[in-house]
Parts: sequence; C-alpha cells; structure tokens
Amino acid sequence: MDVPIALPSTSLQQGDWLVISSMQILEPMTLTYKFLNLDVLSSPIDPTDIVSTNLIFGNLGIVYVALWLNYTQGTSPGSAGAIDVVTASGLGTFPRDVSNTKVLTQPGVYSWIIANNCQPSNDSSAIIDPSISIDFTLAVTGQARLDLGTS
Repeated sequence: MDVPIALPSTSLQQGDWLVISSMQILEPMTLTYKFLNLDVLSSPIDPTDIVSTNLIFGNLGIVYVALWLNYTQGTSPGSAGAIDVVTASGLGTFPRDVSNTKVLTQPGVYSWIIANNCQPSNDSSAIIDPSISIDFTLAVTGQARLDLGTS
C-alpha cells in the first residue's frame, strides 16, 4: 500500500521542527521510500541574505526533511544518524533524488521530520538583524510504499 508523507502549507519558525509522518514496521514488513518534494513557498526575509552563521547545521540548507529510525521526541533532528535528508537552499521546489530508493526492513518507527535550520546571528557577516525571525511557509508531498510481507 502507498502511504502519503504530506504536510500542507505550514509556517515554520526559525529553529523549529515538526514530525510530518511516522509509521511502524515489523517483521516481515518492507518500507520502500523513493519520492518526496520539499516546497519552500515564502519567507518574510530574502533567503539570499542568509549566511552560514544563520544556519544551525551548516550542511543542511535553510530547511530540510530528514528520515529517522526511532526518533526521540524533543531532540534536535540534525543529519547525524538520519537515513535520508532532502535540503532546500532557497525558495522553490527541492525534490528527493528518486534514483536513490531506500528499502527499509529493520523493525521500528520511521519518522519524517521537517526542520527550519535557521537561527539569529550577531556575526559580522550577518545581513539579517538578529531580532528578525527567519521563518518560512512550506509544504511537503511524498509517499512511501509499505509491503506487509504476508502471502
């Protein structure tokens, strides 16, 4: 069965993250993950003004979606330990590489988490005043296929 991974248009404030979808698989289930689009629709600031010191994790763009196995609520979802990550560098649509199919069989709870990777900065290279929140309106569409493994 195909299972949606979807987040309608939502505002995400700087530094916040949100679990989009979770599903548990048990033996002999298989979860196949191929498709996801991350849409960064708007922001009250110009994303080209965001500098490296505004990023919480330097390699994850301004917004990212990470797939985790057995994610612990309340912990910041960086990329260390993530199974897959889709990053956005500005406004627009950022698709997952569909040629990189993930076939997951390890039992557990798989969670897709979206995160606003921005923070205020007082660094001399910062263009955005630290009192201004770097927020985004965004959406996610995707799907995974769940095979129950029964005959």
